Amino acid sequence: MNEDAIQPGLAGTYSVVVADEHVPMHLRGTNAEVVATPELVRFMEKAAMDALAAHLGPDETSVGTKVSLTHMAGTPKGMRVEARARLVERDRRRCVFEVEIHDEVELVARGTNERFIVPKERKNEKLMEKIETVDKRQ
Repeated sequence: MNEDAIQPGLAGTYSVVVADEHVPMHLRGTNAEVVATPELVRFMEKAAMDALAAHLGPDETSVGTKVSLTHMAGTPKGMRVEARARLVERDRRRCVFEVEIHDEVELVARGTNERFIVPKERKNEKLMEKIETVDKRQ
């Protein structure tokens, strides 16, 4: 991790055209085919990950631990949205991003995404126990 580079102000983006897979199932085929709120959460996380990507070591990644999002306007299928993340707080491996998501017309969502920088491969005994439980059931 390049600790000097991961400082407040660090920014990342994620842009995508709203497609069928971004529209909730219950709205597909209606005149209200708009991007789903959970997709906006995914977009905000991708923007935050983009901010960190160039500054992590090859054996590091980040995981989301907290999300807060206000979805203020609908974006129709076929319109581009862009998530813009800006690091506002860092405490060792904990990074907090403020994120805004705009479509081609307006601000459609804003929120925060807390992420922790972690090793890609790590010993996680609790997770391994869960995996063993699933394996035993199959």
